[in-house]
Amino acid sequence: MELLPHKSKQALLIFLHLAGWALFIYLTFPHFDRAGRLPDFHIPWFAVINYSFLAVYFYCNVCVFVPRFLSGKKIALFLGISVAAYLFFCLLIPLLFRSFSEPPFRPEMWPRRPGFLPPDRMEPPFGLFKRLGIHVHSSQFLIVFIVSTGVKAISQWYAEKQRLQELENSMVQAELSFLKSQLHPHFLFNSLNSIYYLALSKNGKAPEAILSLSDFLRFVTTESNQSRIPMEKEIRMLEEYIHLQRLRASEKFELIFQVNGDFRNRTIMPLTFVPFVENAFKYGISAYMNCFIHIGLTLENSRLKFTCDNSIFPGLKDSNSSTGVGLENIRKRLELAYAKRHSLDMNASSRAFCVKLQIELE
Repeated sequence: MELLPHKSKQALLIFLHLAGWALFIYLTFPHFDRAGRLPDFHIPWFAVINYSFLAVYFYCNVCVFVPRFLSGKKIALFLGISVAAYLFFCLLIPLLFRSFSEPPFRPEMWPRRPGFLPPDRMEPPFGLFKRLGIHVHSSQFLIVFIVSTGVKAISQWYAEKQRLQELENSMVQAELSFLKSQLHPHFLFNSLNSIYYLALSKNGKAPEAILSLSDFLRFVTTESNQSRIPMEKEIRMLEEYIHLQRLRASEKFELIFQVNGDFRNRTIMPLTFVPFVENAFKYGISAYMNCFIHIGLTLENSRLKFTCDNSIFPGLKDSNSSTGVGLENIRKRLELAYAKRHSLDMNASSRAFCVKLQIELE
């Protein structure tokens, strides 16, 4: 939401420009010299010419020279234009003013006009520079050159930085959307396998599993389209998924799911924990052997801690360490959504596969 409307921004910009030029003229307008004489700037039209040229050069530098030549890597042309403008302002304009404002030298008038110097007593070049006010003109020009070049260069750098940031954000969102689109069929495929197992064994829990799958898919197709969702919804969907997968577990299966902390007013990326739990159910349970899945979710201040440990069976250890779409997908999503604000450790031992995830929530 914009703080100021467009017309107000334009009025403020015009005011700032006028105030800047007024301050510049006040600070750079020459005052009396040591002899109590005013320099040539006491003539109004000469001052108007000088400051008009500086204003024209300022806006030409901002609008044309810097964006087209300096930013366009035409540095030699930019420097050539700057030097030409400097010579025109600091030498040509004062010389032209002198030639039109002073009467020609008349030797017979010299004794009565001490302001004139005879040819044999003409000032050296440095004296001429002082009479022309080169140091004053140079200071004025350098101030305008530095300010105009610096302001435009900084504004272009900031605009380019904003453009790159917007491009990066759009690419991140596009990649997150693509990764989510991969997750949906992945979960559906594994859930249908669970329901198929229940139907094949003629288990009466199959209708309940279908209802749980329906609720979970409703979440996947609605809530997961957002970049952040409330933590309560993510936990409920995790519970729904655990309930769906537990229907096919045997009596030898031990499940522990603990949640600790106040999750109100906290948000998180959707489908953050389900891939780890899905991987645990896929490779951590057996119908014939003792097995377990231990899940923990804790919030301390702004630090979220998630753990998921599951049993490992011979021949399936490698599958836990690299499970294709599931774990690799969530690893990429975490890198995109919580860059430098999360840590993920996945370790496999001879008996268990352990996942430890920590996220610094906003």
